[in-house]
Amino acid sequence: MSEWDSECPDCRGSGWSLVSRDGTEAVVSCPRCGAEDRRDQLLRRASIPDRYVSKDFRAYHPDPKFPTQLEALTNSILFAENYPQVHRGLLFSGPCGVGKTHLAVAVLKNLVLEKQVSARFVDETELLRRLQYSYGPDSPETEREVLRPLYSADLLVWDDLGAGRPTEWVAETIRTILNYRYTRRKQIVLTTNLPLKSAGGSYPESLGREQNLAERIGTPLYSRIMEMCEVVELRGHDARTGLHKASLDAQKV
Repeated sequence: MSEWDSECPDCRGSGWSLVSRDGTEAVVSCPRCGAEDRRDQLLRRASIPDRYVSKDFRAYHPDPKFPTQLEALTNSILFAENYPQVHRGLLFSGPCGVGKTHLAVAVLKNLVLEKQVSARFVDETELLRRLQYSYGPDSPETEREVLRPLYSADLLVWDDLGAGRPTEWVAETIRTILNYRYTRRKQIVLTTNLPLKSAGGSYPESLGREQNLAERIGTPLYSRIMEMCEVVELRGHDARTGLHKASLDAQKV
């Protein structure tokens, strides 16, 4: 194997390339390495949790018993392929363990790697915790520093919408962030475990009369999200508990 096999074929790892312009040769920063460096930086800034770093479209395996999973994968790929010529974001809705966060991260990673889009992942519960802590005297970051990336990113992936305790402060915080992106036509991808507007219909009766997303975040913001996003509903068994059951079954053999 050549010593150059693991290095850039254009600049041989030097970071510089020789180009010809109007008959004159010039040395410029290697465009290939520059693009790779930018992708690496964008991925780091996206704040994808360690558990989801490896998630992409190829790693998502739809359960053939539940056609909505394949439909969700298809819609996710089409969104990434058509971006930025897309009019609406995505709202992944469904019970726990069906791959909502996996697909949301896959969209983010694809856009960063293929189109060098600036993106940010945020979990609602963790965001609210950081914001509350930012008000304390010992906080290493201010509220402005916590929120700035959520405003500036071209794509925001918001995981577990509606998970925060429904206080007026929580509702106002969510409204402020999403309204900012709404008015500036910045794309967003959301996931939620909550039923949407009706507690019946697409969710099992065993869930009872739990609060739905519209009630949790308020009707005005819910209406705005319906305008911002295409709803992508997933059904299926909880893959996490399925893995646990398979492990227990294997131990019994």
